[in-house]
Amino acid sequence: MVKVQKKSIKSKARPKGKNPKHVQQNGKAKSVTANGRAFHSRNGKVKKPASTQQLEKAYRRKIQTEESNRERVNHLLPIKIKGKGLVSRTAPKQVNAKSDGQQEIADDESSDTHVDNLQEVPKEQEIVTLAELLVKRDTEVRDKQFLIGSTCSAILENPEARIEHLGNLIDFTRDVNRDGSINFLAVRKTAMVSLVEVFKDIVPEYRIGIVDKEQQKLKKDTLARVNYENKLLTYYKQFLKRMETITDNYARMLRQSKKLSTDTRQLLETTVQCMCDLVLAHPYFNYTPNVVQVLVLMLNDAKESVRKTVHACFSTLFKTDTRLDLTHHTVRHINMLIKKKERHVFPEMVSCLKNLQIHRINLHEDTLLELKKQKMEKQKSYFINMSRKERKRKKKLQELEKDIFETKAEESKQVVRRKLTEISKLTFMIYFKILKCYPDSRVLSVTLEGLAKFAHTINIDFFADLVELLNNLLENAPLGYREQLHCIQTVFIILSGQGEVLNIDPARFYSHFYKNLLYVHAGKNHEDMETILKTLDIILFKRRRNVTYHRFVGFVKRLATLCLQVLPNGSLGLISLIRSSMNMNQQLDILLDTEAAVGSGKFDPFNEEPEFSNANCTALFEATCLTRHYHQTVRKMIMNVLKGADTVPISAGRTLTPGEFYTNYDCSEMVFNPEVPQPSKVKYARRNRSLLGLALVKSRFLKRCSPAPAATLPAANANGLLYDYFDEYVKNTQLSHSE
Repeated sequence: MVKVQKKSIKSKARPKGKNPKHVQQNGKAKSVTANGRAFHSRNGKVKKPASTQQLEKAYRRKIQTEESNRERVNHLLPIKIKGKGLVSRTAPKQVNAKSDGQQEIADDESSDTHVDNLQEVPKEQEIVTLAELLVKRDTEVRDKQFLIGSTCSAILENPEARIEHLGNLIDFTRDVNRDGSINFLAVRKTAMVSLVEVFKDIVPEYRIGIVDKEQQKLKKDTLARVNYENKLLTYYKQFLKRMETITDNYARMLRQSKKLSTDTRQLLETTVQCMCDLVLAHPYFNYTPNVVQVLVLMLNDAKESVRKTVHACFSTLFKTDTRLDLTHHTVRHINMLIKKKERHVFPEMVSCLKNLQIHRINLHEDTLLELKKQKMEKQKSYFINMSRKERKRKKKLQELEKDIFETKAEESKQVVRRKLTEISKLTFMIYFKILKCYPDSRVLSVTLEGLAKFAHTINIDFFADLVELLNNLLENAPLGYREQLHCIQTVFIILSGQGEVLNIDPARFYSHFYKNLLYVHAGKNHEDMETILKTLDIILFKRRRNVTYHRFVGFVKRLATLCLQVLPNGSLGLISLIRSSMNMNQQLDILLDTEAAVGSGKFDPFNEEPEFSNANCTALFEATCLTRHYHQTVRKMIMNVLKGADTVPISAGRTLTPGEFYTNYDCSEMVFNPEVPQPSKVKYARRNRSLLGLALVKSRFLKRCSPAPAATLPAANANGLLYDYFDEYVKNTQLSHSE
């Protein structure tokens, strides 16, 4: 083809020295030289001969073929063969035939038309329905959850050999998968809960330390154990970082006032629950103090469910912590957060402190030490008189007891006392700061409640100032009745213990308590009856020598009135107090006599001073209503009070306290104790009762119309159809007509 073209060009060439002839070729004008080596276009550019274009075209095809083959081949790692050295390896890729055919067509078109880039024709998109999307999503979620479950079971079967699988589980907790797709919320939550359960089982009870494997020579088994523990600690740290990232993102969104989605809130609740479970399962493992710091921040979260979860966690931790180190760490961070937030904290921040073990502080340690010293002196005298054989046996027994004590790993009493003292200092620092600086905050009620519980452990030097502070709150601060009850309870707890030596007149607190008693009823605030029963036990029994007769009578009358507006368990506790008061003070029997009166005057139930209410001029008329109470135990109790009996017969053989009555007969779950018997079944059906009624009407009508004897029922219906009260009604009707 090329030769023919050259030949034709030479045949048409002009003689030398003349202008070249213009040849029209493919619609373009070209000038041809005599030798056929150069082609000049109108714009003056020079084009290469056809042979060069053919070579370039062939080279381009070769390059494209190599590139296409390279894309279809996977280059594997080289292997080393003896005598040959490194040998490279390749493996073909699995490519669809359709795509291969399309690629070949594209290569041909690019080679023929000299086009470098081809525009692919877009495919027609398939229409997917919502139901298909949901089915696909559920299928993917189930598959991943099954994979998570099988991975967890494999780890638990052999943790040391399959510890690396924890990394795969941690990947399931991320927002995006490795392939770039979005991870579903259900998969993330399942992975987090599963990881917590796995860590509960495989995490050791002790704290993992750092071992320098380069400077220390370790045995093979020890080295394997150290490697396993280091990997476990690494994955545990990664999981904690992942959960902390979730909480940080949530806090940042709150600061920026962004709208929180439902998925974000659910994921946060799951994260907080997982962190609480890890803290309770292994409170002294690595990084637990860091987890506690995050949970303290969540204790002041705006979401109530999150606060309740952390509150339950800390309450359990405070009750079960024997070493008290983590308890001290938690209380210290709560104190720091309250300092930072001031009055802007939620009640759960302070109410969890009620579960602290401050009551374990022994206030009578000096007395106990003296008794122990006397006991040791007696043992010393006995040891001197022992034989040699008995001394040897005693020594072996002491060594055995010492070993048993070491295996228990219990803290010494001195260390426990020191830690409890530090915890109590921090706790009372929180309480006093709220009472003095933020008396109008929403945490005042729980603060007073906690102060009432631990008031007996306060140093006596602070009693007078604390009582004066509480009195100012009662008189000046706008407190609710519940806050006033806790203030009064705290004062009487202080005055009934070491505060008896103080010269303080609590008459004003008696008046406040007497006034607030009637605010409690069978509605939402019935749970405050427990506080009232504890305070009444202090006032009427522990401090009975400081209570005058008229004040005592006034309180008993007010308790009888309160019995009518509370639930059965509250009524039983109050009746128990009334009964004990009457057994202890015989002068209170005047309240059971409806005609007798001591002194002059008239009972004033609206008087806020119990001493001037003239309760000795009235009687316990409320007992008449209580004798017809729907709860049978209340009826028995009030009848025993009226008859002067000791108590209700109880199988345990002892009298229950008011608090035990309140707890044992609790009906908050709509269950009576004892159960109310079901009504008996009706003997006759509705049809028979209708026939009986028609017969009675007919008989009465016949009586009025004629003096004939009253009509009786037919013999077929007379047998077993009449109730007793119907029969009695018929007889009475006959007697009235006969008269």
